[in-house]
Amino acid sequence: MNIDLLHEPTPSRADRARISLLEAGLQCFADRGLHGVTIREIARIAGQNSAAITYYFGGKEGLYGAVLDAVMRFFRNHVHEARQTWDSLNEADTNPTQAVELLKRIQRGFAMGILTDAKAAQFAMLMVREQTQPTAAFEALYQGTVEPLHRMVSRILARITGDDPESPRAVLRAHTLIGQLQSFVMARETLLRRMGWDGYDAERAAAVADMLAENLDIFVAGLNTPTEPKPEYPS
Repeated sequence: MNIDLLHEPTPSRADRARISLLEAGLQCFADRGLHGVTIREIARIAGQNSAAITYYFGGKEGLYGAVLDAVMRFFRNHVHEARQTWDSLNEADTNPTQAVELLKRIQRGFAMGILTDAKAAQFAMLMVREQTQPTAAFEALYQGTVEPLHRMVSRILARITGDDPESPRAVLRAHTLIGQLQSFVMARETLLRRMGWDGYDAERAAAVADMLAENLDIFVAGLNTPTEPKPEYPS
């Protein structure tokens, strides 16, 4: 995956320098966040002069913003694909079975895309860092990728549960569903050690997607099981 989405057959020296800095920035920011690394460290990993970061990006914050732009493009593409499928259906006529299958497709697409590509995994980790340690860039990230995905999942889930898609219950359920996939990024090392894996590959990512689908089936089955009165959630 080309982080800068450059498609030049023979990139210039400046293009190569920018790409190396973007890739080094992604690695460092995903590992330690914006404030955990220095310009000198990033430049050393990129094989560039420290001044190149200022020259091409205006400083470390500018490089961070450029990296996040690439992250947003990647996730926007995934959200757009899912949105196209959702929009192809008539929401009012979508039955619970169709909604479940759509959610499984969305989960599998994200799982296979994030877990089998090293840079995509770094993209996801950087997204997690912005969730736990938000910078000034989080608002653009939220508006551009996180909120649209969250709202879409809430609406699809509402076709299964009958909830108001904007209700606290629907929002919490969507967050829980999205969080299941995030755990395979945030707690990656725990799972790899427990499973005896040396990393994710297509077969292992597919196993994760299968488990997410199974969990969704269990959730749907639970909706038809008598339970205690539902708690009220604060608005």
